[in-house]
Amino acid sequence: MHSNQRVIQQQDIITVFDVGTIPVVAVEFFALFSRLEFALLASGYAGGEVGDNAWVAWDSFGRDIHSSFFPDMRGDNSVAVLFEEPARKLIKTESGGCEFTNSPVPTDAVELLLQVRRIRNNLFHGSKVNFVERDGLLVRAAVKVLRRLLEALDKEEKTWKVRSAWAYAQIGSQ
Repeated sequence: MHSNQRVIQQQDIITVFDVGTIPVVAVEFFALFSRLEFALLASGYAGGEVGDNAWVAWDSFGRDIHSSFFPDMRGDNSVAVLFEEPARKLIKTESGGCEFTNSPVPTDAVELLLQVRRIRNNLFHGSKVNFVERDGLLVRAAVKVLRRLLEALDKEEKTWKVRSAWAYAQIGSQ
């Protein structure tokens, strides 16, 4: 690698200098997730007090998603891992370390979106390299959920503003 080369893409992985290899699906997931969070904030799904940091009101959004979304996802074999072996939650232990604990199976859209957020947190705060098979299954399932969520936005009047904000989001502007 030349000293001025920092990113190389080969098939379904990206190699980043001083980081390692990252599956393209992880990059796709981060891009979809971050743009959705922007769209949610821009369309009024913002929590927090005036003058304080804003955060995404995921539960409120989850309750507003069209009623067909969760049953469609529940019946989709490509996301079965989220219902059979949900993403595990990283918790702090008494010794000051961290360990993963099992998560409950999602029973509605709010809990399914919690799974997607947990996958994002585990990936973002964990290792982006040396994906094991389960990591890939979880990230691909989360991508599928996000893409189907985008389709569901048009089915419910309450979420039309999210679709509009998604369409007009200016990526990279602050």
